[in-house]
Amino acid sequence: MNEIGFVVFAGAALALLFAFHLAERQRTAAIRGLAVRSGLHYLGNALPRSLTLSGTPFDRASKVWNVIDGEPRGVRVIAFDCQVGVGKGSWRRTVIAVESGADLSLLLNPEMTTDSAGKWAILYRPKASVNFRIAGLMPLGELESYLNSVARDAPKTVNGDVAISS
Repeated sequence: MNEIGFVVFAGAALALLFAFHLAERQRTAAIRGLAVRSGLHYLGNALPRSLTLSGTPFDRASKVWNVIDGEPRGVRVIAFDCQVGVGKGSWRRTVIAVESGADLSLLLNPEMTTDSAGKWAILYRPKASVNFRIAGLMPLGELESYLNSVARDAPKTVNGDVAISS
């Protein structure tokens, strides 16, 4: 009876690992498609050197993947999935970095945290003690709507004339 239980347990563990692997592959394919639709470039596991994360929880991310980068509507945006820490204390998040000069008003959400790092605004869901999103990664539809909301600050007008700000 012990051998049968072990075989069943090992089979279930392998099936679970396969399901997680399949889900990761599907997410990668979906993010590649999102990058194409949004006019972004899929970079894989490498963050651009121009992105600064100092002073944010992602400064020492242990793993980064699904990096997309580009300038839709004239604003540089980098989005990526990452893991912070290792082992039981680690947590995963999807991060959106927007270069300064963008109107972030459409991106602001009470569930999101915004940090500044150099010329970048870093948006993410903070680490919570109880997380109902098991993986901690942002659903693709939500990520796409955030990316589509990024726009350059509109020039300020006074009586119909563009005002020059100093």
